[in-house]
Amino acid sequence: MHNRLNHLGRRLAGRRWRVLFAVAASALLLSACATTSDDDQQQAEPQQQQQQQQEEQTEAAAETSSGDSASTARSSSGSATSGRTGTVGAAQEEQQEQAQAVVDSEQEAQAEEEPMQQQADDGMGGMEGGMSVGIIEAAAYDDLSPRLQLLLDWGYPVYVSGDEYTIALGTPDLSPGTHRISLVIEGPAGLVETPAMRITVLPDDAPGEMEEVVARFSRFPDGVRGFHVTYVEFATVGRWNLILHIPSEDGFEDIGIAIDIPDDTLAPSVGDAAPPSDSRTITDVANIEDLSTGDEPDPGLYLVSLADAVEAGKPLVVVFASPGFCTNAFCGPQAEVLSELRSIYGDAANYVHVDLYENPAEVKLGADPIETPILEEWGLHTGEWTFVVNADGVVAARFEAFAPLDEVETALAMVLEG
Repeated sequence: MHNRLNHLGRRLAGRRWRVLFAVAASALLLSACATTSDDDQQQAEPQQQQQQQQEEQTEAAAETSSGDSASTARSSSGSATSGRTGTVGAAQEEQQEQAQAVVDSEQEAQAEEEPMQQQADDGMGGMEGGMSVGIIEAAAYDDLSPRLQLLLDWGYPVYVSGDEYTIALGTPDLSPGTHRISLVIEGPAGLVETPAMRITVLPDDAPGEMEEVVARFSRFPDGVRGFHVTYVEFATVGRWNLILHIPSEDGFEDIGIAIDIPDDTLAPSVGDAAPPSDSRTITDVANIEDLSTGDEPDPGLYLVSLADAVEAGKPLVVVFASPGFCTNAFCGPQAEVLSELRSIYGDAANYVHVDLYENPAEVKLGADPIETPILEEWGLHTGEWTFVVNADGVVAARFEAFAPLDEVETALAMVLEG
């Protein structure tokens, strides 16, 4: 992670802008052209009614895709397990189905767009307007500005497209299978905040075998920063390309980034046993400031060690983060999210925060940081992680980089439902 404390990250922010989906534009054009002669009026009216129904269905699909991933589960009787059904895998499948509805509607409305499969066969990988897209490699450290170097210091790859776009990947620990993908995208106007963005996913050696997903924009609690998140299935090891279709004033800016998929993740993946690490608790230190770099640590996050929590026979949510040194684009108030979960679900689960540093109080006074060996035990090489572990001590969900309350709560509620 290099010397993380020597860099101060400026927030990736900018004036907000939104671009309407092409499907909305097409719908308006169709409506404007719907005027017919008096002799054809009766024939045109059914077509207009059908057109209105299609617009309403498209709008409903887009709102579903850009909304929260799941509703908050609360039980009026105090039960922490009501209002949720299914599994983590089912939630991911539902998200993809909703996202696909948006893609299908947009493609139907854009009559001028060539079939996606034909574009792939031509080696264009699902690009807009019949233009080929070059694939960008992750940038070298010395080629980046100090602000972007900070992301690499924390382990997050950065991709630079000319002088206009930078794309940072917050979830580089990947393997074959379905994984959460988090992206921070900056364009000429600042942070790209489009509510839903199409991404074409295809293996480098088989461009015809592609799929499309939709990444939704999620805002940090500070109300300024944000990121796009989706789930992608990587069928095999090797190089994969993600083609981002970024809305712009001229339509879409298509930018491809290359991601190498190894045979396994470094950190525990879904289905792996959670390492029973011997993390410190509030009874092991003289002052709670020795457990966290945060300004006001929540004592409830240090009541039980990881080793005891993994073997306690009930679900666990563990966060690895350093609240006092949250200085990069993917770092958020994850320990605060953990405290919120604890206030919602109480004794239904255990909640553990592990700071990245063994000497938090000293680091806050300017001492050199000493990384906790627990990071190596868990295979963590980026700056912020959250894991949801079931009652059997098996990882049920994992979140690299910041994850909002709704994402983590959905995973925990499903584990509690069993």
